[in-house]
Amino acid sequence: MRVRSLSACAVAVLVGFGVAGCSSADDTESAEVSESVSIEHTFGTTVVEDTPERIVATSTQWVDALLELGVQPVGYLSAGSEGDERGLYPWQSEVSEDAVDLTGGNSSLMQGPLPIEPIAALEPDLILGNWQIASADAYDTLTEVAPTVAPLGETGVDNWADQLRALGTLLDRADDAEQIIAERNAEIDEYALPGLEGKTAVLAQFMFAERQFVAVADPSDGASVLFEQLGMTLPPALVEEAGVAFGRVTLSPERVDALVADLLVILPNGGTEADLMALPGFDQLPSVSNGGLAVVDYPTVVAFNLPSSLSMQYALDELRPQLEAVAAS
Repeated sequence: MRVRSLSACAVAVLVGFGVAGCSSADDTESAEVSESVSIEHTFGTTVVEDTPERIVATSTQWVDALLELGVQPVGYLSAGSEGDERGLYPWQSEVSEDAVDLTGGNSSLMQGPLPIEPIAALEPDLILGNWQIASADAYDTLTEVAPTVAPLGETGVDNWADQLRALGTLLDRADDAEQIIAERNAEIDEYALPGLEGKTAVLAQFMFAERQFVAVADPSDGASVLFEQLGMTLPPALVEEAGVAFGRVTLSPERVDALVADLLVILPNGGTEADLMALPGFDQLPSVSNGGLAVVDYPTVVAFNLPSSLSMQYALDELRPQLEAVAAS
């Protein structure tokens, strides 16, 4: 990842292309300088000429990163009925009314290929994506519309700070991005109670329609960052069992044992807390007896599962009672 300098000559050294010439003091007015920046990601390197102004954000993380830098997306993929009337989460109230919901209120589009035609209709000069861009072919299709940033890393969910840094580079606001990262980390550190150090945590959901648990099981996945910052870890047995599972592991209802942790954050997807308690062995989990069980709604699990500097504050506020209970246990 390369950061633009104010000097065109410095850009030539750091980026290696895109500079028409490095003018002297005598011919500055007549020289035309074209700058470009590059962002590396899983499908290669994206080069962006000039500062993008019409940006499509295809994930909630990128929407949040834009908002943090005071930039409005021209289009976004909404959460449909899981969000507010515009398909947005509680921490995204600053999204402009002019921004276009690319799903048209159909949240099922979040799980399939990105809607190319609606994206193209917005005439973007930058498309931001992560896990939704699942293949090189999908990436190539999007790049025919506009320069596209694909997943930054190989894990299932990108690190929120990496995204902010990338966006800061693209918008020529690297210093602002670093300041935001420092401020948010300081705020999160206030929740790192001394008693949390060394405790274990699991983020999961039980999908009642499919009758299966889905749990985050990769310490390097972006969804594990918040637990790590609080001084907590994923249960080693869960990590070992998952292996390389793209950040997530799927388990049958009988595998409640995999959820043994001091803190369990879980969404009863399609059910209720009472339904969870009815699963064999669930009410015997240590998190149930020590006050570390947090049965959460969809926005809260998204705040953890697709973390951003905005969503994590929301998530931590929701979990303060459980964090205090675990720290005291």
